[in-house]
Amino acid sequence: MRFRGANPVYSRTEYFEGSDTAATYGGVALKTGFLLGIIAIIAFYFGTSLDFSVNPVGMIITVIASPIIAIIMIIMAHRNIEMAWVFSIVYAACEGIFLGFISAIFAAYAGSDVVLMALLATFGVLTGMLFLYSTGLIRVSSRFRSFLFSALIGILIAAVFMILLSLTGALDTRAGYSFYITIVLFSVVISSLYLLVDFDNITKLVSAGAGKEYEWSLALGLVVTIVWLYIELLRLIAIISGRRK
Repeated sequence: MRFRGANPVYSRTEYFEGSDTAATYGGVALKTGFLLGIIAIIAFYFGTSLDFSVNPVGMIITVIASPIIAIIMIIMAHRNIEMAWVFSIVYAACEGIFLGFISAIFAAYAGSDVVLMALLATFGVLTGMLFLYSTGLIRVSSRFRSFLFSALIGILIAAVFMILLSLTGALDTRAGYSFYITIVLFSVVISSLYLLVDFDNITKLVSAGAGKEYEWSLALGLVVTIVWLYIELLRLIAIISGRRK
C-alpha cells in the first residue's frame, strides 16, 4: 500500500507488504510520551541551571548548535527508518536543551508563569485537535495539506522578513509590533492544524501495516509539531502577559 505524508518525517512514498510486528497506535503514543519526557527533563535541568557567566562561549555554542543538530536528526530519522529510534532520542536531547534556553528567556522576560501556561495550552490544543480528528469534524484532505504547506512557507518568509525588520528597528514601531503579533497568531493556528496532519499520517501508516520501527518516525513527527506549537504559544502568552503589565 502506498502512503505519502506532508510532515517532513513522512514525506517519502512508502510501500508495505504487512508485518508480524506492525506499528500500533499504542506504540506510537508510548514513544511520543518517551520523547516528550526526555525533552521535559533536559529542558527543566538546562533551563534552571542556565548560567552564561560560567563558560559563556561554550554555552552559546551549545544553544546555537542544539537546534541545528535537532534538524539534522529529523532528516536522518526520515532517511534511515531502522535507526530512527537513535536519531529521535538525540533530537529529543537537543530540543530539550534549546527549549530549556528559550523557556528560561521568556520566563525572565514575562514571568515564570508563562512557561506553565504555555505547557497547559499546548496539551489543551493537542487534546482538542485529537478530538476534532477522531470525530471527523475536520478531515485531512489533499487540499487541506496543500493549504497548510503553503501557509508554512508563508510563515518562513514572514520570519525572514521579521529578522530584517528587527535589524532596522522597524519592529519597535507600532506597525512592526502589530505585524509580529499577527504572525505569531497565524503560527499558532497553523501549528495547531498541523497536528491533524500528524494524526492522519499516523492513521494511514498504521492502517497500511507499517513495521514496528516506523513508530519512532511517527512519534518524532508528532513531537516536532508539539514542540513547534509550544514555542508559538509561549511567544503568544508572553506577548499577552507583557501587555498586561
